[in-house]
Amino acid sequence: MEYQLYATCPDELTGLLAEEIASLGGTFVRTAYRVVYFSASQEVFYRVHLYSRLASRICRILKVIPAHSPTIVFDKARRIRFHEVFPPELAIGIEVVAAQDEGPIPNHLIGSKLREAVNDCFQHHLNVLPNQSSRNAVIGITGYFHRKRLMVSIDTSGESLHRRGFRLEGHPAPLKETLAAALLLVCGYDGTTAFFDPMCGSGTIAIEAALMAVNRAPGLGRKKGGFGFEHLLDFDPGLWQAVQGQARRTERPAPAGIFAADIDPQFIQIARKTAAKARLEKVIRFETRDFFLTEKPAERGLLIANIPYGVRMEGQEVDSAFLRKVGDHLKKRFTGWRCGILAPAAAPLKEIGLKPQKQAPFLNGTVPVKFVVFDIY
Repeated sequence: MEYQLYATCPDELTGLLAEEIASLGGTFVRTAYRVVYFSASQEVFYRVHLYSRLASRICRILKVIPAHSPTIVFDKARRIRFHEVFPPELAIGIEVVAAQDEGPIPNHLIGSKLREAVNDCFQHHLNVLPNQSSRNAVIGITGYFHRKRLMVSIDTSGESLHRRGFRLEGHPAPLKETLAAALLLVCGYDGTTAFFDPMCGSGTIAIEAALMAVNRAPGLGRKKGGFGFEHLLDFDPGLWQAVQGQARRTERPAPAGIFAADIDPQFIQIARKTAAKARLEKVIRFETRDFFLTEKPAERGLLIANIPYGVRMEGQEVDSAFLRKVGDHLKKRFTGWRCGILAPAAAPLKEIGLKPQKQAPFLNGTVPVKFVVFDIY
């Protein structure tokens, strides 16, 4: 069985996500705006959900249909064999997204015709009405409208994949896990060298580094039934258990130390609790310390610092003097290390006084940021 799929992510991550999907066995991988299309066997399909560190959502394409009018949408969509994909008793949510803000057919009208088509399909084949209550929907149907064509797909991820299942509330500006993983991958981190986050906040980057270090699939933290594909009619629980079992067998002790620090003891407390919930409390060494009093914890390694800004700094900007001080500290105390700094795109990053080996733009929520990577000699 071969599935036609796509994975969504921020546009700046599509290249990295395409490489990740190919490494997991996906075929015919190609990128588009904020999406990576690919094909996969059922086993690879499960594996991508379990192992992807970068995807936001994964959807299985059911059919691409012409959409010149609402009548055509209904006529073509009703022929999709929805009754062979999911059972009628599960609550259904339908979302329509247009390539532009609003296509020639309003999104709500396309959604209405899709809903009618699902009803018609179940009535015709099973003589029952599906559960069209969108409250607490288990089945997510998505219609993507572009150039008078509608791609109808089903969301197989359930909750967004950046939700690893162990985040705690309490930090004012937590980094998304998918962005944290992207920063590590941009630096070439594979878990075999020491890692240090000296401004760790709630610990997201350090925890993602620890997951890589112990070679743990990030999706293993989800509870049974947490993925959307587990509710579909072709779900193979035996194969899914085998894929999970293989993932657990390939875990390893961390080959090198994972270290994290923050000047705020409340954030360290949150980070420790989150690491414990992720079963990584023995892997990461946390401490409360000012960045400018830190030393490198190993002779070689990777440092990534998410410079405090925005909400955490109560609107204060990252100024030149602070960045010069950061650069001076890195040069004095972190020779032999690769160092990555994440800061607002508008920040005067040249003031760090180091020539970056790599630069990458990202969005942290709605804030444009830049990630610069330096090798300290």
